[in-house]
Amino acid sequence: MTSSRVPPGADLTTDNSRDDAANEATALLGQSVARLRRSSNQTLTAVAAQAGLSPAYMSQMESGAANPTVRTLAHIAAALGVAPADLLRGDAAAPPAGAPFPPRFCPAPLLAAQADYRGIWDLTADGAVQLSLRLLRADCGDHAEAVRHDGEEVALVLAGQCRIRVGTTVHTLRTGDSCHYSAADAHQITDPSDDLLMLIVLTSQE
Repeated sequence: MTSSRVPPGADLTTDNSRDDAANEATALLGQSVARLRRSSNQTLTAVAAQAGLSPAYMSQMESGAANPTVRTLAHIAAALGVAPADLLRGDAAAPPAGAPFPPRFCPAPLLAAQADYRGIWDLTADGAVQLSLRLLRADCGDHAEAVRHDGEEVALVLAGQCRIRVGTTVHTLRTGDSCHYSAADAHQITDPSDDLLMLIVLTSQE
């Protein structure tokens, strides 16, 4: 049996470069899907249901934390009414950071008041690239598991309660409580009450 050896002077950064390129492509894909979804005025939960996915997975994909298969992309494209290739255009059509965009007036979804309904709504205006706002109703989405990514987050509990873990710190958030933290720290939201209504504000993950 022969052993594998690294030749002298070999470039050990190649794998890292490929990983960086793959991560960038995944992030651009997620941004493109989120932008197309907002343009179609569909909620994250609605598109996930049409595509046969969980809202948590859709949330992970839009944040660049999931790597969907071609079949999954085809299902998402069908739910959005676009061709699969349209999902791969990245930020080519997105305005630069700081560019003006039309306001989005978004009344609180009626389903958010239903005691037995769980869901995730995207409140972000189409064209926004620096902030993302989500309203969670008794559903922690991708944050039900520990995640980390670039940027910052603010979690504000409007009703009910949940537990939040940031790094090694664990705290119970009740109605009116908020937490501002670095999203680069592993963070997780668990134990949502049935009446939990939470607003999550995320900064750009560029």
